[in-house]
Amino acid sequence: MLWSGWQSDIAEGIADSGKVPWVFVFLMAVWYHTLANNVESWYAGIVNYFGPDYGPVMAGPVMAWTFHMIFYHSHSAIYAYLDSHDGPWKKYKLTTTDKMTWSQMLPNVVKNQCIFLVSGVAAFFASDGRGWDGSKPWSEVPRNVFFFDMLSMYIVYEAIFYTNHRILHITKLNVPFMEKPINLYALFHKEHHSTYASVGVSGLYMGSIDCVLTQTLPQVVAPALFDFHPFTLWLFALIGSLNAVHTHSGYDLWGMSAPHGHELHHSRYKVNYGTGFLDNLLNTKLYEHEVVREGYGLGGRLVKDVEKAKAYKAKVAAQQSAKAS
Repeated sequence: MLWSGWQSDIAEGIADSGKVPWVFVFLMAVWYHTLANNVESWYAGIVNYFGPDYGPVMAGPVMAWTFHMIFYHSHSAIYAYLDSHDGPWKKYKLTTTDKMTWSQMLPNVVKNQCIFLVSGVAAFFASDGRGWDGSKPWSEVPRNVFFFDMLSMYIVYEAIFYTNHRILHITKLNVPFMEKPINLYALFHKEHHSTYASVGVSGLYMGSIDCVLTQTLPQVVAPALFDFHPFTLWLFALIGSLNAVHTHSGYDLWGMSAPHGHELHHSRYKVNYGTGFLDNLLNTKLYEHEVVREGYGLGGRLVKDVEKAKAYKAKVAAQQSAKAS
């Protein structure tokens, strides 16, 4: 669960900052090989323990959720410790804008993670277990099928996440027969933007409807559509959970991708809605090198605007100099 973001972190992170997030790559490789060697025995063991009625759902969405909880909260706890203690890591903290702490955000986050669990289980039964059936041994799944599963999961997740996320940023939706326009942002998404991507656990700090639209719905559609092996979501439970925490941590650490992209979304609102290609395709992508931070506060100022201002000042100065002479 919550795997979306790995493409942006690994591929676009390199393109934007030149940094190779080798920690993510290394952990992903280790987790892949761990699952490849154990997924069949783990799945069979869980099914045998809980029986044929409840075993598949426990081995599918419940186990993926369990992996997510372990990875998400262990990672966010590390950042919570770094935030609350002084040390050399402080110089890598880009922003400390958030007023709420890890402990204050945690109850809301756990509430949303319970929504993940309920949604995953509900989707399992509604689709008759499509996307979670590991009864077919992983060793018999062709690798081209596995890569198709990964690609389809990413595309479907990104399409739903980007679309719903961008819709929730609409501040004036005119509806027939209603005197005032509806502010979807204020109703459903503002709670998440009350955080400023400087506390890792805030990646899942949001309202319940926001959580369903931007987090749970994108996760459950692709498995049911393409009916792939649960290996896929077990695998991306790692990198997605780490990504969700890291992009909201405010830390630009060695071996990790720079978290600038999502911080710019929190500070500028109308950019970086998704995790990669749709932002580029629909011209909503804003890279860090396009922003001047120093002296301009949260979110910085666009480089092109700074250059225009400098050119204008130079033009005015030249005109005044010409008049004086």
